[in-house]
Amino acid sequence: MYPNRLLERLRRGEVCLGVANTYPAPGIIEIMGRGWDFVWIDGQHGQFSYDAALNAVRAAAGIGVDSLLRVPGHEHSTLCLYADMGPMAIMVPMVNTAAEAEDVVRGLRFPPRGVRSFGGRRVADLYGRGYATESELLIVAQIETAEAAANADAIAAVDGVDCLFFGPDDMKMSLGLPMETPITGDARLQRAMEQTARAAQAHGRALGCVCPNAESARLAMGLGYRLLAGGGDAPFLRTQAAARLGELRSAVGR
Repeated sequence: MYPNRLLERLRRGEVCLGVANTYPAPGIIEIMGRGWDFVWIDGQHGQFSYDAALNAVRAAAGIGVDSLLRVPGHEHSTLCLYADMGPMAIMVPMVNTAAEAEDVVRGLRFPPRGVRSFGGRRVADLYGRGYATESELLIVAQIETAEAAANADAIAAVDGVDCLFFGPDDMKMSLGLPMETPITGDARLQRAMEQTARAAQAHGRALGCVCPNAESARLAMGLGYRLLAGGGDAPFLRTQAAARLGELRSAVGR
C-alpha cells in the first residue's frame, strides 16, 4: 500500500497546515511551499490549464509536500482526469446534497464502489498498475452554501467522503453577507461552520477550513477543524508588496 500521509495524519487527529497556489508557476510552490503540510492547488478559481495543474502537483511532490487539488466541477470525466494527476487529495466544490456527495464518490472511486476509469498515466507510472487498489485518495467535499450546511450531516454520512471543508466566502454570498464579515460577525455564518463541524465529527470525518490568522485558527481548532489553509500566493504577494511600497514611500517622502 502506498501511504497517503495527509490522510493518515488527519485520521490521527493531527493539525495539517496548508498554503494555496492560484498562479500556474511551479516555482511559486517551490519557493513558498516548503515547511507546510500541504499545498492547495486551486483548479477551480486559479489560472490553471491541465498541464499547469499537473506540473503544480509535481512541484509539490518535488519539495516533499502533499498536494490537495481542487477540481472545477463534479463531472466524472473531470474528477478522473484530475485524480489521475496523482494528488494526495481531491477537493470538490459546492457539494450541496447527499446525492451530489454520493455521485462525487462514485466518480473518484474505482469499481465496485465507483465508476472511475482505470489507466491514468501518472499514477500508473508512479505506483504501477496496482495503483487502483494500492493507493488511497483523500476526498474533500466543500460545504459552501446554506443548503450544504443544512445537509451537512447527510453529506458526511456518505461512505467515501473523508473530509468536509467549510468554504466561508461562498457561504457569505449564500447568506447575503458582505465579504469582509468575520466568522464571528454573523450568527448564521458561525452556525453554518458549527453545523459542518458537528456533522463531520458525528460520522468520523475530518474537517477543513480557511484560517488567515492565528485567531481564526484557534477558533477553528476549538470546533474540531484540523485541515487548515493559512493563506496563499495571491494575498502573500499583495500584502507584502503593499507593505514594502508603504515603507519605501515613507522613506522617500511620497
